Amino acid sequence: MSESGSLTRSDIHILYIEDDEGLARLLQKQLHRRSGYHVDVAEDAEQGLRKLQQQHYDMTIVDYNLPVLSGLQLLHILRDNGIDVPVIILTGVGTEEIAAEVMRAGAVDYLVKDVGEAHVDKICAAIQRVWVDQQKKIQQKMVFAKRRLAEKVFDVTEEGIIVTDGSNIIEAVNPAFTTITGYSYEEAIGKTPSLLKSGQHDDQFFKRMWKAIEKNDFWEGEIWNKRKSGEEYPEWLAINAIREKDGQVSQYIGVFTDISKRKEDEKKIWHQANFDPLTDLPNRSLLVDRAAEALRRARREHTEMAMMFIDLDRFKYINDHYGHAVGDEFLIEVGKRISSALRESDTVIRLSGDEFIVLMPLIQHVTDAGRVAEKITSAISAAYIINDSKTYVSASVGIAVYPGDGDSVETLLSHADMAMYKAKENGRNQHLFFDHKMNEEAEQKASIEHELMLAIKDDQLVLYFQPVTNLKCHRITHAEALIRWNHPEKGLIMPNDFIPIAEESGLIIQLGEWVIDAVCNQLKLWQRVTDDLKICLNVSPIQMMHANLDKQLQASMTRCAPPNGSIIIEITENVMIEGPEKIKEKLDAMKEMGLSFLIDDFGTGFSSMRYLKKLPFDGLKIDRGFVANVDADNEKAVLVQAMIEMAHRLNLKVVAEGVEREEELAYLRSLDCDYVQGYLLGRPMPAEQFLALLTSQQ
Repeated sequence: MSESGSLTRSDIHILYIEDDEGLARLLQKQLHRRSGYHVDVAEDAEQGLRKLQQQHYDMTIVDYNLPVLSGLQLLHILRDNGIDVPVIILTGVGTEEIAAEVMRAGAVDYLVKDVGEAHVDKICAAIQRVWVDQQKKIQQKMVFAKRRLAEKVFDVTEEGIIVTDGSNIIEAVNPAFTTITGYSYEEAIGKTPSLLKSGQHDDQFFKRMWKAIEKNDFWEGEIWNKRKSGEEYPEWLAINAIREKDGQVSQYIGVFTDISKRKEDEKKIWHQANFDPLTDLPNRSLLVDRAAEALRRARREHTEMAMMFIDLDRFKYINDHYGHAVGDEFLIEVGKRISSALRESDTVIRLSGDEFIVLMPLIQHVTDAGRVAEKITSAISAAYIINDSKTYVSASVGIAVYPGDGDSVETLLSHADMAMYKAKENGRNQHLFFDHKMNEEAEQKASIEHELMLAIKDDQLVLYFQPVTNLKCHRITHAEALIRWNHPEKGLIMPNDFIPIAEESGLIIQLGEWVIDAVCNQLKLWQRVTDDLKICLNVSPIQMMHANLDKQLQASMTRCAPPNGSIIIEITENVMIEGPEKIKEKLDAMKEMGLSFLIDDFGTGFSSMRYLKKLPFDGLKIDRGFVANVDADNEKAVLVQAMIEMAHRLNLKVVAEGVEREEELAYLRSLDCDYVQGYLLGRPMPAEQFLALLTSQQ
């Protein structure tokens, strides 16, 4: 192949069919030496036919007088079998009749054999002539095929095509043009493309477009046009200018695609990416964009903006009690109520779950945000009708204001979140503005959380035990296990300073597992001294609902084998919020392990006689708030007496905690209280000290 892409002589492959082998080999060598042709030889028509069927030849030279099948007969066979190869016929004795006959049969040339170099020259000239003619025919076929293809593409392509002359008068349009625009061929011919003008683009747009075409002979871009029906639609248009040799534009060809569907899909995808699928409120992604824009404006114009973090109070109860389908409808209604409380310029975003964000891009004073927050909490707190009955939730709202509370979207959102949690801690159903003390508290909590993780790993935790005295036999029969943190620098840290943080961070699960192991190990050690001591350990609501609690208890009890019934689990009344059915299932499973249960801090939380009867509790602990001065406070005395009598009627044991005075002890004994616990009878103490107290008693 030459550099230009055309075939050279050495690329031409010829089949020579000749029964005279000597003559055939001679001509083969002469043609190759003279012109570089590659020549194969066949000794008869049958062998030649097989070669032609098996491989491609650019042309064939055939002796007219072949044995069995003549050259003429071979021509007929080639034609009948669709083998399209140029054939040059050679003959020793030529007549005009033979020449006419073979040419009619399809030969491209006819030569009479001669001797000497002149014969080879004639053959080479014939080969060259045939070759040139064949190349012209191939080119013509290709041009014709391309033209047919172009016409077919023009007619069947889904892209609209419009052809104008140099003056921009429409000369041709294809069927897709009619499908897209609604204008027929007859309606478009002779008009200009302004027939489709929508009016959405100004003169500058078209000036820039034509300037690009004049400079580059090409323009491509998105444009809005108008159909015959009057409907405006977006299309992607490419315009090419066709120039004559003198540089003058003879035609413009525009190819366009209706991108309405793509635009709709893009809009749908954008909506899905930026809006919450449940409430159809903007989501976090859109919040970031809008808040960033509001922040840039506030900086530029030296104004204030506010962000609110809203979290529903007790929404989990709605989900658990009514189901997730009702919960979803509930969230949709909450989103509508928040929206109704906002100004036109404000945006409400659903962050996740039951969390919402309100962006106020411009406020004149911080009190503006406060007023809107009050409207929001009031709207959310109004009654909801679910299954023909009223139910209520409230919301805690935290507010952060630019520039005082932060100069970035992330900081404002974080500070609003802190203020929201502080509102929850302060009783819920209210709004609070962020102040920098909250930040300090958050940093302190983060520090404690990190150090507590290390404390669990580095064995800095220790159990203290507070005696529980049986008033019937006046002996210590129980102990409450109370965790302490023996900090290497701060000394002994009380649980009130780290348990809430452990619950908030989730570390309470690891902490609880440590306590369970420590209690079981301690019981195993104390079995040498006594086998009837019972230890009470506290389990938080978070632990209680954790899937692994029963597995943790089972693993520790299997390893240490404490006496049956020696472990009592204390849980607060607040755990009932999770639903009595779930709690009963848990307690029943743990009851089968040999565990007992007390309601801790009874009277301060979610008390209900129905739950006391329904759930497998063994006793209750009267909170110290009722015990303090019970002998002198008539109201407390009545309540404590009622609690003890009620418990006994339900076959529950009663422990009174927080006993610090002899008068309190005497009064509780008079009410037939079963057990007492408090500083009067013994403070929480290390294991060694408690063992000594227990031994001295014996």
